Amino acid sequence: MGLLLLMVLAAGVGCAESERGAGTEPLRPLVYTEHPDLTPEGAAVREGRLLRELRQGAELSGGWGRLETESDRKMPLISEGEALGEAIFEALTTRDEALWDHLYIAPESYAQLVKVSPEKAHEFVDVQMGGALQTWEIFTPTRSSEGADGGLGELLELEGLELGEGRTVNGPVAKEDERVVQHWGNVLRLRYAEADVVFELRISRIFRVPSPQDPTREVLVLASPVEADRRLRTLVALGLHLKPELLRSREYPFPLKEGNFWRFRRYNRALGQEEVDPLEIAVGGQAAAGTPRSPEVIMEVLGVEQYGTWRLVHVMRSYEDADFTRAHERWVLTPRRIYVCNARCQARIDDLSYLLEYFEYQVPIFSFPLEPGQGWGRAGLGAEEGTFVVDESWHRVETPAGGFVGTYAIEGTGPLTQSSPYFRLPDQRRYFAPGRGVVRRELREPDARGNLIDVVEDLVEYRIMP
Repeated sequence: MGLLLLMVLAAGVGCAESERGAGTEPLRPLVYTEHPDLTPEGAAVREGRLLRELRQGAELSGGWGRLETESDRKMPLISEGEALGEAIFEALTTRDEALWDHLYIAPESYAQLVKVSPEKAHEFVDVQMGGALQTWEIFTPTRSSEGADGGLGELLELEGLELGEGRTVNGPVAKEDERVVQHWGNVLRLRYAEADVVFELRISRIFRVPSPQDPTREVLVLASPVEADRRLRTLVALGLHLKPELLRSREYPFPLKEGNFWRFRRYNRALGQEEVDPLEIAVGGQAAAGTPRSPEVIMEVLGVEQYGTWRLVHVMRSYEDADFTRAHERWVLTPRRIYVCNARCQARIDDLSYLLEYFEYQVPIFSFPLEPGQGWGRAGLGAEEGTFVVDESWHRVETPAGGFVGTYAIEGTGPLTQSSPYFRLPDQRRYFAPGRGVVRRELREPDARGNLIDVVEDLVEYRIMP
């Protein structure tokens, strides 16, 4: 009886725990749980500040657990737009968190300006800074093996900060006899010198308030997120700010060098790998019912044009069908993406400003580095319902050309429909081996009689030039 009671109690506890686990909300930052009105980004800012103060306090005291209360560092009191622009650029490019904090309105200044509680003022400031986290992360230096030592800041030049019209505390444009308290629609411009492209960082509101350090002086402070324009975000996502050496064939995940080729045998999955002589079809024969119209395909790299940190690659697929189908493709390679390049893209391949706009609305056919479970859609950004999805696990693929371990299975067709008349149908699956390329492809296509069949393309041989 006692044993039975113990089993019942154990089962009850197990059920209760499983029910709690199923309904548990995802963990939030600790500060977020203490202050639920904060956005997650604002909570991350507050936690980051606490950690920095702890770290700095440890450096001063020689041990962890002590918060830094006052800093000996003297921060600038900025009253001119030019100086504020320089300080924003310096904070972003040198990763100066203390200066970045200083450039935002102090909670006590905001509380005094709009008459809110200190707690609400702190919340406001942290939320505004949280909204700028994406821009802050853009300027994070990359590994020295991939990019310049100073990160993106080494490639950009400050053009200046343009302040919007001066306004009163209530919002209307200030008249000559009215005090200017805020500026709306401010723009910080940065020039990408290598391609003569100008990017913009937009700041909705900048306030002019008495300085907490010296109330007799008014200072300009940030009162909204610093937001990078889409083209700058695209440039970083594509890795165009990285070293062009990453595009070398021996460094790039897909070795696309002139002279490289991959030959595939094509067969109906249901029938297996029956040998078909391509010569029979080439001299006028017909593919048997249920077999692919082309028993082989060769993909070869015909040419590579270099443009800064991107390449234009000419690829041709040669099918051994009755029509001797030749499908020519142009791909744009960047350190992080591969895109299909249409005629308009090819015509302006040396225009970085145009390409950034073009890529923003295109779906790349590869997004590196590949990761199990990864998905991407337009501009290569991850999405729950991405155009391409990488399988959750790695695969070992056996082909006539050998075995390939650690391959990625990529589901989706997307813009590949532009590449070949054999890629018209969705649900294509590619097996990609880094350093080798696609080693197997699974797709659906009509046979000689128009009936849909499941076709497998297995790698038979390949050549990768050194």
